[in-house]
Amino acid sequence: MTKILVGVDGTARGDRAVEWAARRAHRTSSQLTLITAVGLDSAKAFGADTDAVRDTVEAALKGLAEKIVQECEGVQVDWLIHDEGILEALADASEGYDMVVLGSHHNAKIGEMLGGTKGLRLSITASVPTVVVPESWSFDDQGRGIVVGVGPDDFDEGAISFGVREAIATGETLELVSAWGLPAGLSRPAEAMGGGLGPVGDQFQAKIDAHIERIKAEHPDLEVSGRTIEGSSPSKVLIAHGGKRRLLVMGTHARSAFGRAIFGSVTHDVLLSPNIPTVVVPKP
Repeated sequence: MTKILVGVDGTARGDRAVEWAARRAHRTSSQLTLITAVGLDSAKAFGADTDAVRDTVEAALKGLAEKIVQECEGVQVDWLIHDEGILEALADASEGYDMVVLGSHHNAKIGEMLGGTKGLRLSITASVPTVVVPESWSFDDQGRGIVVGVGPDDFDEGAISFGVREAIATGETLELVSAWGLPAGLSRPAEAMGGGLGPVGDQFQAKIDAHIERIKAEHPDLEVSGRTIEGSSPSKVLIAHGGKRRLLVMGTHARSAFGRAIFGSVTHDVLLSPNIPTVVVPKP
């Protein structure tokens, strides 16, 4: 049975994350754990009754769990309370779960742009895939199909494996997309020196085709396709392409210098402005 850990923080984006996790658990008969962070030390410093604070939080989580069970029949729900920040709580408790889920604003705040998005920061410390659910997500308006972003390095193997498992578990189609390109200012010099970037695109497509052939051999009943899309901003390409799908899956980062030049910090850029639930799969 899949085990899902979702952060609860009382915000609108947190509510969307809980709803996504609950519906995912219902669809795949998964175990769902709610986790929240309560600063008991801070509460004590201000003279609050920490036992009363914990009891209040416990009652709120119990009520939320009962609501989920009523709306998503068959889902098993429990909860955890940590005395630390929500990111630290999720990272510390992630071991033993198959994925962790948290909410995010559609557009990152300045602080997140400078320090890294919460989802990316969590994915670096967590040992399991991190699902980032944008506040704008709606169950009624979500698309169909799962898209996996495929980069130039082998770091995407984990993302592809996750996408395959998720497509099988949810009955969705799977599409591998390689969005690549140089910044606009570098494209013309590259063309002048090498006659264009066509061969690079061919290499990306060949890699996609090889992945598809292997997946079809291992999972003949799974509907899988793939394509390459050239653009000066791969992150914008993936955001636009993934906007019509149910889920976008990505690896953490490209390791080689060539990979960083072509693929860039695409995962980071996508998580600055996610428009659909996005999964960040850590490098094995």
